[in-house]
Amino acid sequence: MSRIVQRVLLALVVFAVARILLARLRYPGKAPAHLSTENCDSHLWEHVYKPERLRVLETCTAVTGRVVSIHRNSDGDLRINLDPDQKSALNFVNVTHSHGHLIVEPICDHPPSGDDAKTACTGFASSISAPIVGNHIRITGSYVTDLENGWNEIHPVSRLDLLP
Repeated sequence: MSRIVQRVLLALVVFAVARILLARLRYPGKAPAHLSTENCDSHLWEHVYKPERLRVLETCTAVTGRVVSIHRNSDGDLRINLDPDQKSALNFVNVTHSHGHLIVEPICDHPPSGDDAKTACTGFASSISAPIVGNHIRITGSYVTDLENGWNEIHPVSRLDLLP
């Protein structure tokens, strides 16, 4: 390999690493606010499907943003993709694999399809009303990292408020 090709390849590698490091600095994955635990319903954790897959970063926080999309997960949770007003809530994986959205999951929104997920929702139904795409909302709940996907989420959601 010629010296010119080696230098070009080295420059490309350095550029790629620098972009990744800058993205990690820009998107630190920090909770927008620390709220007292009275603002979140800790009993919701009794109905979270596979809670061991979620690492709690902040017991209770709130984030605002626009609803980009909504999907009903097979585990009974409602998945809301939120374009957050506070971009610091995003981590690198949110930016690269969830299109810059914060994942928000009210639990037990609808009947789950899997038997093990049904157990988590037995005797419980969410009181959270689903927003519509385009709504500006405030979400209050636990701020976690989904260890299976690597992105940050608000999961479970204690409260969802529509904003003007």
